[in-house]
Amino acid sequence: MSDCPTTTATVSAKPIDASTSAGSESAIAISPRHDELVRLLADVAGREDAPFQELAMRRIAAFVEELRQLAGGRIEFANTETWRAAYERVLASLDDALYRSVSWVKSDDYWNDLPGRQSMQLNFALLAQGLAIERVLILGWNLWPPESRLPSRSIRQWIEDQHFGGIAVKIVRESDLVNEPDLLRDFGIYGDRATGEQETDNDSRTMRFVLSFNEASIRLAQDRWERLLLFARPYGGLLDHGLTVV
Repeated sequence: MSDCPTTTATVSAKPIDASTSAGSESAIAISPRHDELVRLLADVAGREDAPFQELAMRRIAAFVEELRQLAGGRIEFANTETWRAAYERVLASLDDALYRSVSWVKSDDYWNDLPGRQSMQLNFALLAQGLAIERVLILGWNLWPPESRLPSRSIRQWIEDQHFGGIAVKIVRESDLVNEPDLLRDFGIYGDRATGEQETDNDSRTMRFVLSFNEASIRLAQDRWERLLLFARPYGGLLDHGLTVV
């Protein structure tokens, strides 16, 4: 590794002026963290070791990028289950709003592990408290073969638990969206507050989860939701018509 010149940083330690935020409680809460951040950056800049500075600047650049994402209302969780706590916190804050969810189900293990079952329990608990939940399930060919009128038995119990439990469930075959590849995704719309998008592998394990608290993400998710409804069918309608299960 080649050495780089020692980086010298000049950082102002001036605290946040609460008067510029009209006495905002959030500004008051952030001020002590701001002072600590300034001090810690100054400590890093004061270490006169070229390899350390090179490595530190890389970390700081990554931190700045993450802070930039946060400033835009975007929080990303990668390769960690901590996203569930954030998702549940947002969901529990919706009160009597509407939660719209799209689940791209690639295997019958989807939401069948302990954290997944706990998330479903939270769905039902919030449903009982007045939260309205609508869910579109995108099912792969292995879970809803083209020759079958209803999804396979391995996934049907999970679907019917939701349907009969009060969640408005619609289903669509993955193959029906072949010309709409941007609709093949897991995402949720939390009232008019935020969206969540989940990336999973072929075994339905979460690789990345992104919460976005901005109007652009909400508008995009709402547009995708409306387009999905053009393809999806209410699960209850399939049952009501007494279709034969193959």
